[in-house]
Parts: sequence; structure tokens; C-alpha cells
Amino acid sequence: MNVSVIGSGNVGMAIAADLSMKGHEVWLIKSSASPSRAYERLLSNEGMIYMKEDGAYSGTKLQHMSNDLSDTAKTDVVIVTIQSTYHEDLFKELCKHISSRQIVIVICSYMSSFYITKFSRDYPTIAEATGPYIEGRVELEDIAGQVVFRVGCRLTRSPLSVFQRERADSCMSKIKQLFSGWSNDYSIIESALLNPNLVIHTVGAIMSIPRIEYSHGQFCMYREAYARGNEATMNIMLELDKEKKSVLQAIGQRPIDVFEAGGFLGNPMESFYRYSESEQRAVSPTSVKSRYITEDVSQGLVLLESIAERIGLRVPVASSLIDISGVALGVDFRQAGRTIEKLEAQLFINSLTK
Repeated sequence: MNVSVIGSGNVGMAIAADLSMKGHEVWLIKSSASPSRAYERLLSNEGMIYMKEDGAYSGTKLQHMSNDLSDTAKTDVVIVTIQSTYHEDLFKELCKHISSRQIVIVICSYMSSFYITKFSRDYPTIAEATGPYIEGRVELEDIAGQVVFRVGCRLTRSPLSVFQRERADSCMSKIKQLFSGWSNDYSIIESALLNPNLVIHTVGAIMSIPRIEYSHGQFCMYREAYARGNEATMNIMLELDKEKKSVLQAIGQRPIDVFEAGGFLGNPMESFYRYSESEQRAVSPTSVKSRYITEDVSQGLVLLESIAERIGLRVPVASSLIDISGVALGVDFRQAGRTIEKLEAQLFINSLTK
């Protein structure tokens, strides 16, 4: 299958390499003008990229590399991996090139389907995933002169939502050829609010702002903020999760907790702690201006708060985290962030409360 992957960060390179190794023809499309050592190295190596998993290396050559969004028109499936902070601007341009014959999969989406319908008349089949099915980090010092993606976690099942219900069967039969673990389990709003990053990243990073600054790039949120015995941080995270579930329940959606949504099975808390303690967890965030705050507050918590306000609920923990992070970073996240008004999704939310 022909697939374009928009975004040359960790997630984009991982998915592009994985699909190339499976035999698909892949376009890796860099969407920003900012310099990227990894992308430039890929160009100089004719698309050669290695994956390191369980100590073993495997390599593949990406067939196409581009910084032109019009190349997406050549592919059957478009996978968007860039930060949701930039989705509105991206889809304003991308919708000039995509059509109803294609499938667009948006990873870590926060209801971005509504941006596509806002900017396109002939819009494609849209699927929104709560997160990537493969996680890890690009490393440039592992093999001299090469790009290596170190796999930290590979999921066997990754829930998503198909925006157009009438196209769901056709969509799933096609995208399962790319990753068999994708499952059409969620509604669009569930896919947005059940993104574990909305709860885990925001609390862990915001409550650790002094440590992030003091560590000068040596902070690991999972191992430190969510270490065993850190009851206060865990209490805040669990209370935020309760607010999220109360909003979902009020609009007729399933109030799934963060552990189930994150795939922490068996004994959920123990599973979460083991995940946090793993040596595979990356040192991150390295800055208070990382996506853990700038994306998951502005696109996640602000969206949650805007839905809650629409239906007459209060979410005091979410609102407090928005306030604190805004003061800390000097950003008005409510002004800059994602709301149902900006998505033009007010009528959709209203329909869920009837």
C-alpha cells in the first residue's frame, strides 16, 4: 500500500520505518521549516534508517522523502504524526491535496476530524488514534553516521475511532493491512479524551516544573513524578481522571479510566509502575516548554474544560492546571488552545446531551 507519513519526529520516523519494513511504499513528509539533524541525515543516507529492538538491529530504506504536502495526493493512506498544536494550520493546507478516495489517520488527535471537515468539501475517511502503536526515540549516536530508532514500546492493540461510521468497515479492512492491532473501539470524543497524555503528561510535567528546570535535561517524568510512594502526585492525576470520566459520562460516552485507556492491564497500578520504572522510558521532558505541557494542556485540558463548560460541569483540577501552567510559561493557553468553538463542534456536543 502507498502511505504518506506527515511528521519527521520520533513517531513519524518510527511508523515510516515500521511500514517500510513491512513492504509498504512510504513517503516521509517533513511538515515544518525548522532544521532537523535526523531528517538531514536520512536525506544524506538515501532514506536509510535502523530500528533497534530488544538489542537487535534491522534496517530499511524509505523510498520517498519530501517537504511537499502535495505528495500526499499520491498515496492511499495519510498518517499525521505532528503535534496536535499545529493541526489546524496543517489541515488548512493539507485539505487542498487530499480527497474522499483516501484515508487519513490522525495520531494523538483531540478531535481533529472537525478541522478536516471545516476545511474540506471532499473530505477523506478519517480515523483518530489516541496514540502511536510504537514508541521510542530517534538516536544519532548509536551507529556512526546513521539514524537509529530505539523501540521503547510496541503495542499489540491500539484503539481508534472512525469519524464516518458508514465507512468504518471499509476503513478498518484497509488500515489493518498497515497495523493489525488497530481497532475501531472508540467514538470521536472518546478517542480525544481517552488519550492518556491528557491526564498523565499534564499532571506529571506541571507538578515537576522545578525539577525539570533544575535537572537541565536529565528529568524522566515517568520514573520520577510517578515513582512508587509519590502519593500526592498520584492523587492529583486520579482526581483529574475522575473529572475526565464525569464529562464523558455526562455526554453519554464511556467513562474509561486512564489505566484501561493506557493499556495497563491486570493489576492496573502495578502495571503502570512497572511501565514507569522501565529502563526504556526516555529522559523527557527536557524543558518546561515541551509538548507534555504546551500540547497536552492547550489541546487536551482546554478542550476538556470547554466541553465541561458547554454542558454545565466544573472541572476544577483541569482548570487549575491550565492556570498554573499558563502562569509558569507565560502563555494564555485558553486563548491559544483548542475548544469546541474553534473546532466548530458545538452542535455535535449538543447532540450528545439530548
